[in-house]
Amino acid sequence: MPDRLPLLRVDHVSIAVREMGPALAFFRRVLPIRMREAPRPGYDGQFTWADFFVGDRKLELIESARPESFVEQFIARRGEGFHHLSLDVEEHRLDGHVALLEREGLRIVDRGDYGNGDKTAFISPRTTPGILVQFWQVPGFRGAPPGDVPTDPVATQAGVRFRVDHLALAVRSIDATLTWFRRFFPVEITRRKHLGWDGSHHLLHLWLADYKLELLEPAHPESFVERFLARRGEGFHHLAIDVDRLDVLAERLAADGVKLVAGAEIPGGRKTAFIHPRDAHGVLIQFWQEPEFGGPRRR
Repeated sequence: MPDRLPLLRVDHVSIAVREMGPALAFFRRVLPIRMREAPRPGYDGQFTWADFFVGDRKLELIESARPESFVEQFIARRGEGFHHLSLDVEEHRLDGHVALLEREGLRIVDRGDYGNGDKTAFISPRTTPGILVQFWQVPGFRGAPPGDVPTDPVATQAGVRFRVDHLALAVRSIDATLTWFRRFFPVEITRRKHLGWDGSHHLLHLWLADYKLELLEPAHPESFVERFLARRGEGFHHLAIDVDRLDVLAERLAADGVKLVAGAEIPGGRKTAFIHPRDAHGVLIQFWQEPEFGGPRRR
């Protein structure tokens, strides 16, 4: 690998949905979202997209715009849910970086050149830990976030404060996955592999271009991670969001017809609960109550 990788920044997590309207309405009900772009046509005519912030983290929704689009094919094969992780790439560096990744054995797919320096390329999930990774070369990008990104990671809705904490990946081996990330990305390990709170899984926290990822591997054959891997294979598992008052949030969501599941109280004053993917357009959302909420993300 070169002495200096291109500057990278995680821009957004993309979610494939069947219908944009109901999906946007759901996320508005559940999370304190701030719209960035209303639904608009995608760059190749195959899809419609919209995006929004939760605090300082961006989520994108994509829906099919025509039959046989890549979104339609994805949903037919996998159902609604996480589609890709998108990273901005330093200007003038995408072509060289992609060529290097190909020489290192990664499969690059769906390249696009949209003029004026705007280019994109994807790493196929076949040569990653089950995730589709998008690189987007952004004219003028030198590492700093765009001016429209909020500086406060915390957003509030109905008296509850929210802060997106991490995106979790289910993998067969944390060690092998970490080796992969270290080979191709600038990563920082902030919490080494350890047993999860319920004893069913191991986890590790790493930061990729200032974005927190969690790697999950099963600790025993009955683990929820093992069941996920058997059913879905490696890939995106859940989006974790810290909140300051989980009970208040659960009551509000229940009154709005959204039920939280798998609730648990954890030593140290912590609590957790989830929205099931079947109720959240294929996305497993974890809420995690910290005893001392506020300030920067947990490292």
